[in-house]
Amino acid sequence: MFSGKPLRFKIGVLILLTALGMLAGVFLGGCGQRKPSPASGGASGGRIQVVATIYPLADFARLVGGERVSVTQLLPQEAEPHDWEPSPKDIMKLYRAKLVIYNGAGLEPWMARLLPSLQSKGVRAMEATKGLQLLTFAEEEKQGWTTYVNGSGRFREKGEMNDAPVDPHAWLDPLLAREIVSRMAKELIAVDPAGKVDYMRRAQALQNRLADLDRAYTVAARGFRRKDIIVSHAAFGYLGRRYGLRQVPLLGLVPEQEPDAATLAKIVDYGRKQGIRYVFTEPTVNPRVAETVARELGVPVLPLTPIDSLSQQERERRCDYFDLMLQNLNNLKKALGE
Repeated sequence: MFSGKPLRFKIGVLILLTALGMLAGVFLGGCGQRKPSPASGGASGGRIQVVATIYPLADFARLVGGERVSVTQLLPQEAEPHDWEPSPKDIMKLYRAKLVIYNGAGLEPWMARLLPSLQSKGVRAMEATKGLQLLTFAEEEKQGWTTYVNGSGRFREKGEMNDAPVDPHAWLDPLLAREIVSRMAKELIAVDPAGKVDYMRRAQALQNRLADLDRAYTVAARGFRRKDIIVSHAAFGYLGRRYGLRQVPLLGLVPEQEPDAATLAKIVDYGRKQGIRYVFTEPTVNPRVAETVARELGVPVLPLTPIDSLSQQERERRCDYFDLMLQNLNNLKKALGE
Protein backbone atom coordinates (compact mmCIF):
# COMPACT_ATOMS: atom_id res chain seq x y z
CA MET A 1 0.00 0.00 0.00
CA PHE A 2 2.75 2.46 0.94
CA SER A 3 5.66 1.05 -1.07
CA GLY A 4 8.01 3.72 -2.35
CA LYS A 5 6.69 6.42 -0.01
CA PRO A 6 8.92 8.18 2.56
CA LEU A 7 8.59 6.92 6.12
CA ARG A 8 7.31 10.29 7.34
CA PHE A 9 4.47 10.15 4.78
CA LYS A 10 3.58 6.59 5.80
CA ILE A 11 3.41 7.50 9.49
CA GLY A 12 1.33 10.60 8.75
CA VAL A 13 -1.21 8.66 6.72
CA LEU A 14 -1.44 5.93 9.36
CA ILE A 15 -2.07 8.51 12.08
CA LEU A 16 -4.78 10.15 9.97
CA LEU A 17 -6.47 6.83 9.25
CA THR A 18 -6.37 5.94 12.95
CA ALA A 19 -7.95 9.28 13.82
CA LEU A 20 -10.64 8.69 11.21
CA GLY A 21 -11.41 5.34 12.76
CA MET A 22 -11.77 6.92 16.19
CA LEU A 23 -14.01 9.66 14.81
CA ALA A 24 -16.14 7.11 13.02
CA GLY A 25 -16.50 5.22 16.28
CA VAL A 26 -17.67 8.37 18.02
CA PHE A 27 -20.19 9.02 15.26
CA LEU A 28 -21.56 5.52 15.17
CA GLY A 29 -22.00 5.77 18.92
CA GLY A 30 -24.46 8.62 18.42
CA CYS A 31 -22.77 11.83 17.15
CA GLY A 32 -21.04 14.22 19.48
CA GLN A 33 -21.86 14.72 23.11
CA ARG A 34 -21.35 18.46 22.65
CA LYS A 35 -23.67 20.51 24.85
CA PRO A 36 -25.87 23.04 23.05
CA SER A 37 -24.09 26.36 22.74
CA PRO A 38 -25.29 28.98 25.22
CA ALA A 39 -25.08 31.45 22.34
CA SER A 40 -27.46 29.61 20.04
CA GLY A 41 -30.73 31.28 20.93
CA GLY A 42 -32.79 32.48 23.85
CA ALA A 43 -31.71 35.48 25.91
CA SER A 44 -28.89 37.32 24.17
CA GLY A 45 -27.16 38.56 27.34
CA GLY A 46 -25.65 41.51 25.44
CA ARG A 47 -24.17 39.31 22.71
CA ILE A 48 -24.02 40.33 19.08
CA GLN A 49 -27.20 39.25 17.27
CA VAL A 50 -26.43 37.14 14.19
CA VAL A 51 -28.99 35.53 11.89
CA ALA A 52 -27.86 32.82 9.46
CA THR A 53 -30.29 31.45 6.92
CA ILE A 54 -29.27 27.77 6.82
CA TYR A 55 -27.77 25.26 9.23
CA PRO A 56 -24.12 25.07 8.09
CA LEU A 57 -23.76 28.85 8.17
CA ALA A 58 -25.37 29.00 11.61
CA ASP A 59 -23.04 26.27 12.88
CA PHE A 60 -19.96 28.07 11.54
CA ALA A 61 -21.15 31.38 13.03
CA ARG A 62 -21.53 29.80 16.48
CA LEU A 63 -18.09 28.24 16.27
CA VAL A 64 -16.41 31.47 15.13
CA GLY A 65 -18.44 33.78 17.36
CA GLY A 66 -18.34 31.78 20.58
CA GLU A 67 -19.70 33.53 23.65
CA ARG A 68 -19.69 36.93 21.96
CA VAL A 69 -22.60 36.13 19.62
CA SER A 70 -26.16 34.88 19.75
CA VAL A 71 -26.93 33.01 16.54
CA THR A 72 -30.42 32.40 15.17
CA GLN A 73 -30.99 30.01 12.28
CA LEU A 74 -33.69 31.53 10.09
CA LEU A 75 -34.90 28.48 8.16
CA PRO A 76 -36.66 25.90 10.33
CA GLN A 77 -34.94 22.56 10.60
CA GLU A 78 -36.12 20.14 7.91
CA ALA A 79 -37.37 23.05 5.78
CA GLU A 80 -36.51 22.79 2.09
CA PRO A 81 -34.29 25.85 1.36
CA HIS A 82 -35.01 25.81 -2.37
CA ASP A 83 -38.66 26.86 -1.92
CA TRP A 84 -38.86 28.38 1.58
CA GLU A 85 -40.12 31.96 2.02
CA PRO A 86 -39.77 34.09 5.17
CA SER A 87 -42.83 35.10 7.18
CA PRO A 88 -43.24 38.62 8.62
CA LYS A 89 -41.96 37.23 11.93
CA ASP A 90 -38.85 35.90 10.19
CA ILE A 91 -38.24 39.25 8.51
CA MET A 92 -38.37 40.97 11.91
CA LYS A 93 -35.58 38.64 13.08
CA LEU A 94 -33.47 39.92 10.21
CA TYR A 95 -34.14 43.55 11.09
CA ARG A 96 -33.12 42.96 14.72
CA ALA A 97 -29.76 41.43 13.77
CA LYS A 98 -26.39 43.14 13.63
CA LEU A 99 -25.18 40.67 11.01
CA VAL A 100 -27.18 38.54 8.57
CA ILE A 101 -25.36 35.66 6.87
CA TYR A 102 -26.99 34.14 3.82
CA ASN A 103 -25.69 31.61 1.33
CA GLY A 104 -26.44 33.30 -1.98
CA ALA A 105 -25.94 31.45 -5.29
CA GLY A 106 -29.70 31.50 -5.77
CA LEU A 107 -30.58 29.56 -2.61
CA GLU A 108 -32.48 32.46 -1.00
CA PRO A 109 -33.96 34.45 -3.93
CA TRP A 110 -36.17 36.39 -1.51
CA MET A 111 -33.07 37.99 0.05
CA ALA A 112 -32.57 40.30 -2.94
CA ARG A 113 -35.75 42.24 -2.20
CA LEU A 114 -34.91 42.54 1.52
CA LEU A 115 -31.27 43.66 1.26
CA PRO A 116 -31.91 47.37 0.54
CA SER A 117 -34.18 47.81 3.56
CA LEU A 118 -31.84 45.80 5.81
CA GLN A 119 -28.88 47.91 4.80
CA SER A 120 -30.86 51.12 5.27
CA LYS A 121 -31.49 50.05 8.87
CA GLY A 122 -27.78 49.42 9.48
CA VAL A 123 -27.92 45.62 9.31
CA ARG A 124 -24.75 44.19 7.83
CA ALA A 125 -25.26 41.34 5.34
CA MET A 126 -22.75 38.68 4.27
CA GLU A 127 -23.28 36.62 1.11
CA ALA A 128 -21.32 33.50 2.06
CA THR A 129 -20.60 32.25 -1.46
CA LYS A 130 -19.47 35.62 -2.86
CA GLY A 131 -16.02 35.33 -4.39
CA LEU A 132 -15.93 31.52 -4.29
CA GLN A 133 -15.12 29.38 -7.31
CA LEU A 134 -18.70 28.27 -7.86
CA LEU A 135 -20.08 25.85 -10.42
CA THR A 136 -23.25 25.89 -12.45
CA PHE A 137 -25.17 22.65 -12.70
CA ALA A 138 -24.36 22.67 -16.41
CA GLU A 139 -20.62 22.88 -15.70
CA GLU A 140 -20.91 19.94 -13.31
CA GLU A 141 -22.59 17.93 -16.04
CA LYS A 142 -20.06 18.98 -18.69
CA GLN A 143 -17.10 18.06 -16.47
CA GLY A 144 -18.58 14.66 -15.60
CA TRP A 145 -19.27 15.35 -11.92
CA THR A 146 -23.02 14.94 -12.55
CA THR A 147 -24.83 12.54 -14.87
CA TYR A 148 -28.52 13.01 -15.59
CA VAL A 149 -29.69 9.61 -16.76
CA ASN A 150 -32.42 10.87 -19.08
CA GLY A 151 -31.04 10.80 -22.59
CA SER A 152 -28.43 13.31 -23.67
CA GLY A 153 -28.28 15.22 -20.39
CA ARG A 154 -30.35 17.58 -18.26
CA PHE A 155 -28.91 20.82 -19.68
CA ARG A 156 -27.55 19.77 -23.06
CA GLU A 157 -30.93 18.21 -23.82
CA LYS A 158 -32.83 21.41 -23.10
CA GLY A 159 -30.31 23.87 -24.55
CA GLU A 160 -29.68 25.47 -21.16
CA MET A 161 -25.88 25.22 -20.95
CA ASN A 162 -25.51 29.03 -20.84
CA ASP A 163 -28.47 29.68 -18.56
CA ALA A 164 -28.11 26.92 -15.99
CA PRO A 165 -28.48 27.90 -12.32
CA VAL A 166 -25.52 27.99 -9.95
CA ASP A 167 -25.06 25.08 -7.56
CA PRO A 168 -25.44 26.64 -4.07
CA HIS A 169 -24.08 23.70 -2.01
CA ALA A 170 -20.55 25.09 -1.59
CA TRP A 171 -20.39 24.30 2.14
CA LEU A 172 -20.00 20.59 1.28
CA ASP A 173 -16.47 21.29 0.01
CA PRO A 174 -14.33 21.73 3.16
CA LEU A 175 -11.88 24.04 1.38
CA LEU A 176 -14.65 26.32 0.15
CA ALA A 177 -16.05 26.22 3.68
CA ARG A 178 -12.65 27.47 4.93
CA GLU A 179 -13.00 30.52 2.70
CA ILE A 180 -16.50 31.14 4.06
CA VAL A 181 -15.21 30.96 7.63
CA SER A 182 -12.40 33.42 6.87
CA ARG A 183 -14.86 36.00 5.54
CA MET A 184 -17.25 35.31 8.40
CA ALA A 185 -14.59 36.28 10.93
CA LYS A 186 -13.99 39.56 9.09
CA GLU A 187 -17.71 40.34 9.07
CA LEU A 188 -17.98 39.67 12.80
CA ILE A 189 -15.00 41.93 13.43
CA ALA A 190 -16.71 44.66 11.40
CA VAL A 191 -19.74 44.64 13.73
CA ASP A 192 -17.76 43.90 16.91
CA PRO A 193 -14.17 45.18 16.63
CA ALA A 194 -13.50 44.49 20.31
CA GLY A 195 -13.77 40.76 19.61
CA LYS A 196 -11.15 40.71 16.86
CA VAL A 197 -8.59 38.55 18.63
CA ASP A 198 -11.18 36.03 19.74
CA TYR A 199 -12.86 35.84 16.32
CA MET A 200 -9.54 35.37 14.53
CA ARG A 201 -8.42 32.69 16.97
CA ARG A 202 -11.65 30.75 16.73
CA ALA A 203 -11.81 31.09 12.94
CA GLN A 204 -8.28 29.72 12.64
CA ALA A 205 -9.18 26.74 14.81
CA LEU A 206 -12.24 26.07 12.64
CA GLN A 207 -10.22 26.41 9.44
CA ASN A 208 -7.73 23.88 10.81
CA ARG A 209 -10.56 21.41 11.44
CA LEU A 210 -11.85 21.94 7.90
CA ALA A 211 -8.37 21.35 6.50
CA ASP A 212 -8.20 18.10 8.48
CA LEU A 213 -11.60 17.13 7.08
CA ASP A 214 -10.38 17.77 3.54
CA ARG A 215 -7.32 15.58 4.17
CA ALA A 216 -9.56 12.82 5.48
CA TYR A 217 -11.68 12.91 2.32
CA THR A 218 -8.59 13.08 0.11
CA VAL A 219 -7.02 10.02 1.75
CA ALA A 220 -10.27 8.07 1.54
CA ALA A 221 -10.84 9.02 -2.11
CA ARG A 222 -7.52 7.45 -3.07
CA GLY A 223 -9.00 4.11 -2.06
CA PHE A 224 -12.33 4.45 -3.87
CA ARG A 225 -12.78 1.72 -6.48
CA ARG A 226 -15.83 3.39 -8.00
CA LYS A 227 -16.91 7.00 -8.46
CA ASP A 228 -20.64 6.86 -9.29
CA ILE A 229 -23.15 7.63 -6.53
CA ILE A 230 -26.92 7.57 -6.96
CA VAL A 231 -28.23 10.41 -4.79
CA SER A 232 -31.56 12.05 -4.00
CA HIS A 233 -30.92 15.39 -5.71
CA ALA A 234 -28.01 17.16 -7.36
CA ALA A 235 -26.39 18.52 -4.18
CA PHE A 236 -22.95 16.89 -4.37
CA GLY A 237 -21.27 18.49 -7.38
CA TYR A 238 -18.64 20.23 -5.25
CA LEU A 239 -17.71 16.93 -3.61
CA GLY A 240 -17.47 15.50 -7.12
CA ARG A 241 -15.09 18.21 -8.27
CA ARG A 242 -12.90 18.01 -5.18
CA TYR A 243 -12.71 14.24 -4.73
CA GLY A 244 -13.41 12.73 -8.14
CA LEU A 245 -17.00 11.58 -7.67
CA ARG A 246 -19.91 11.52 -10.12
CA GLN A 247 -23.45 12.00 -8.80
CA VAL A 248 -26.51 10.52 -10.49
CA PRO A 249 -29.49 12.46 -9.07
CA LEU A 250 -32.87 10.78 -8.76
CA LEU A 251 -34.88 13.96 -8.19
CA GLY A 252 -33.19 16.58 -10.34
CA LEU A 253 -31.91 19.90 -9.02
CA VAL A 254 -34.37 20.09 -6.13
CA PRO A 255 -36.05 17.30 -4.13
CA GLU A 256 -39.48 18.07 -5.60
CA GLN A 257 -38.46 17.09 -9.16
CA GLU A 258 -39.53 13.43 -9.14
CA PRO A 259 -38.54 11.26 -12.12
CA ASP A 260 -40.99 9.50 -14.41
CA ALA A 261 -41.04 5.72 -14.86
CA ALA A 262 -38.84 5.81 -17.95
CA THR A 263 -36.13 7.81 -16.18
CA LEU A 264 -36.25 5.48 -13.18
CA ALA A 265 -35.78 2.50 -15.49
CA LYS A 266 -32.75 4.17 -17.07
CA ILE A 267 -31.25 4.92 -13.64
CA VAL A 268 -31.70 1.29 -12.59
CA ASP A 269 -30.04 0.14 -15.81
CA TYR A 270 -27.19 2.61 -15.29
CA GLY A 271 -26.77 1.42 -11.71
CA ARG A 272 -26.48 -2.21 -12.81
CA LYS A 273 -23.88 -1.37 -15.45
CA GLN A 274 -21.81 0.68 -12.98
CA GLY A 275 -21.98 -1.94 -10.24
CA ILE A 276 -23.78 0.36 -7.79
CA ARG A 277 -23.81 -1.29 -4.34
CA TYR A 278 -25.77 1.33 -2.37
CA VAL A 279 -28.34 4.02 -3.15
CA PHE A 280 -28.06 7.24 -1.17
CA THR A 281 -30.96 9.16 0.29
CA GLU A 282 -31.30 12.33 2.36
CA PRO A 283 -32.63 12.27 5.93
CA THR A 284 -35.02 15.19 5.30
CA VAL A 285 -36.34 13.92 1.92
CA ASN A 286 -39.02 11.28 1.38
CA PRO A 287 -37.00 8.11 0.66
CA ARG A 288 -39.67 6.48 -1.51
CA VAL A 289 -37.92 6.99 -4.88
CA ALA A 290 -34.50 5.98 -3.54
CA GLU A 291 -35.96 2.88 -1.92
CA THR A 292 -37.69 1.94 -5.18
CA VAL A 293 -34.42 2.15 -7.12
CA ALA A 294 -32.53 0.29 -4.39
CA ARG A 295 -35.12 -2.46 -4.41
CA GLU A 296 -34.84 -2.84 -8.17
CA LEU A 297 -31.05 -2.99 -7.90
CA GLY A 298 -31.18 -5.34 -4.92
CA VAL A 299 -28.95 -3.07 -2.81
CA PRO A 300 -29.32 -1.25 0.55
CA VAL A 301 -30.02 2.44 1.13
CA LEU A 302 -27.55 4.69 2.97
CA PRO A 303 -27.88 8.33 4.10
CA LEU A 304 -25.88 11.04 2.35
CA THR A 305 -26.93 14.40 3.70
CA PRO A 306 -26.37 17.81 2.07
CA ILE A 307 -26.37 19.29 5.61
CA ASP A 308 -28.54 22.24 4.64
CA SER A 309 -30.70 21.38 7.66
CA LEU A 310 -30.86 18.76 10.41
CA SER A 311 -33.41 15.99 10.70
CA GLN A 312 -35.16 15.46 14.02
CA GLN A 313 -33.00 12.40 14.70
CA GLU A 314 -29.82 14.36 13.96
CA ARG A 315 -30.92 17.09 16.35
CA GLU A 316 -31.72 14.58 19.07
CA ARG A 317 -28.26 13.06 18.63
CA ARG A 318 -26.67 16.54 18.76
CA CYS A 319 -24.99 16.10 15.39
CA ASP A 320 -23.09 19.02 13.90
CA TYR A 321 -21.53 19.80 10.53
CA PHE A 322 -18.42 17.76 11.24
CA ASP A 323 -20.36 14.76 12.52
CA LEU A 324 -22.44 14.69 9.36
CA MET A 325 -19.51 15.24 7.02
CA LEU A 326 -17.82 12.27 8.68
CA GLN A 327 -20.99 10.22 8.38
CA ASN A 328 -21.07 11.09 4.68
CA LEU A 329 -17.42 10.08 4.36
CA ASN A 330 -17.94 6.77 6.15
CA ASN A 331 -20.89 5.94 3.90
CA LEU A 332 -18.98 6.92 0.77
CA LYS A 333 -16.15 4.64 1.84
CA LYS A 334 -18.63 1.83 2.33
CA ALA A 335 -20.24 2.37 -1.06
CA LEU A 336 -17.15 3.09 -3.14
CA GLY A 337 -14.23 1.47 -1.36
CA GLU A 338 -15.32 -2.15 -0.97
